[in-house]
Amino acid sequence: MKRFLILFAFFTYTVFLQAQSSYHQESVKILPVSKLTISGDTNINTFLCDFNTALLKQSQNINYKSDESRISFKNAILTLNNKGFDCGNKGINKDFQLLLQSEEHPEIRLELKEIRFTGESLANAEVIISIAGEQKNYKVPIEIETSPTAHYQGVLHLNIRDFELKPPKKLFGLIVLKEEIEIKFNLRVQK
Repeated sequence: MKRFLILFAFFTYTVFLQAQSSYHQESVKILPVSKLTISGDTNINTFLCDFNTALLKQSQNINYKSDESRISFKNAILTLNNKGFDCGNKGINKDFQLLLQSEEHPEIRLELKEIRFTGESLANAEVIISIAGEQKNYKVPIEIETSPTAHYQGVLHLNIRDFELKPPKKLFGLIVLKEEIEIKFNLRVQK
């Protein structure tokens, strides 16, 4: 019996190592020409908050494995400091920081789990988004170009209530943020 347990443990360990080694590691960098915006509407106006991509890490290591129809990722995390968003004026910036609960949760975290190809340059990305301490899974349609550098672009529509966020009201409730917002990204990535 002891011999069987040793063989079983060895076999399990070997299979585990092979599964781990099927992931490849790559160092990637999101280039400063990339764009990421969050936009939304109030009952009387619209707003657009641009993220300063110069604040992103210089490069990061990600682990991935791929087959013909998909790429699976480990550690493909994009962390956005909430203070990196500029909404055009101090008042809107302050409201945006309050909405995101930046004092307690200073970052938005996007974790890429998988890309499933649906066409030659089209795919669906599975992403875990963390905002204000809440985490939600999303499938985001994206367009991919690979030359001269990798280029990923898409739009995600989400409801702020999914993250337990309450739309701020101004002027005694006369101005109200609508619950639907849009995250638009146009990322250029260098290996």
